[in-house]
This record gives sequence, C-alpha cells and structure tokens, in this order.
Amino acid sequence: MPKPPTKTPDAGGAPAPSAAPAVLGSSKQAVDALLGKPVMARGLLGMTAQGEKAYTYPQAGNDIIVGFFDDVARYLAVVRTKGPKTGFSPAEMSSILALNGPVGSWKSEQSQAPAPAGKSSKPTKKSVPAEIPSTYFTLSDKDRQILGWQPGGKPFVFFLQPSHPGQPHLLLNEWQVERAIG
Repeated sequence: MPKPPTKTPDAGGAPAPSAAPAVLGSSKQAVDALLGKPVMARGLLGMTAQGEKAYTYPQAGNDIIVGFFDDVARYLAVVRTKGPKTGFSPAEMSSILALNGPVGSWKSEQSQAPAPAGKSSKPTKKSVPAEIPSTYFTLSDKDRQILGWQPGGKPFVFFLQPSHPGQPHLLLNEWQVERAIG
C-alpha cells in the first residue's frame, strides 16, 4: 500500500510551500543553511564570557549579524552597509520581520516624540530637524517571544529572543547595541 503524501500539492503539482524557518531560536547550522556562509563578527551584547559568538551574513546592501549562545541564535541585527544611511522603508522592514515570523504576527509601536523645546528669545540660525521616533517590535507565539527595535532614522534594526530553555535570560540594552553597531 503506498504511503500518503506528506505535502499537499497545489494546482500546478508542486508541493505547497511551507513556512520559512525563523532565524532566532535556530541552530547555527540551520541559520547557515538559511542565510549562507558567514564570517566572524564582534558580539553586540559584550557577553563573550557567557558564551556569546556572533557571525555576519553579508546580503545585498546589508549585513545580518546573528548572535549565538550555545549554538542557538538569540539576537539578530540588520545593518545597512550600502545606500542611504537612513532607517528601513516599510517594505524593507517587512522582509526583515519575515526572518523570524509572519509579518502579520508582529506588533509595532513608535516611541513618543520628544517634547518641543520652549521658545527662546535668541534668534536661531538654522532649524533643527525633528527627531524621528524609535519603533519597537514584538512577536509572541506559543513557544517564544522576540523583541525588536529600530532607532529612529538609524540604518539598523535589532531583534532579541530574551529567553530560551536552558540558557541565560538576555536583557536588551539599547545603548550597548547601538554603540557596538556603530
């Protein structure tokens, strides 16, 4: 008796596409298979004594830096290396968010813009551009939670899986990450 198919074919006869694997929470081997050949990178959390190892996966115009603890991906940063040194567009952010889960499952929230400064009696020579607020991202599903942040107008975005079974809890320190990325 033949075995039933494991994947349902679509109208064209090809197997139905499965969900892409998430980077965070995956093994180094799985991340290498998904993103390609990496090169060593400097850790972004400053936790080498606790087993932090980081790798850069060069992509078209961006570097994807993935940090591992005990061979499990726990953080990911996407840094624009070519083109304008600005934040990512909504389309670019959608492709970045898809590295860890369906785009529709993410929640985002912008930080409050700083209060405008009071009027000064001194004339100003040039106007100061308004600060772009940071955007914070959250993905929660049955097995994990991922936190992310894009500092307003900066050419990088950072994601962290704060907890993973059998591993130390990681805290997001925005200042440390921004300083390490440069």
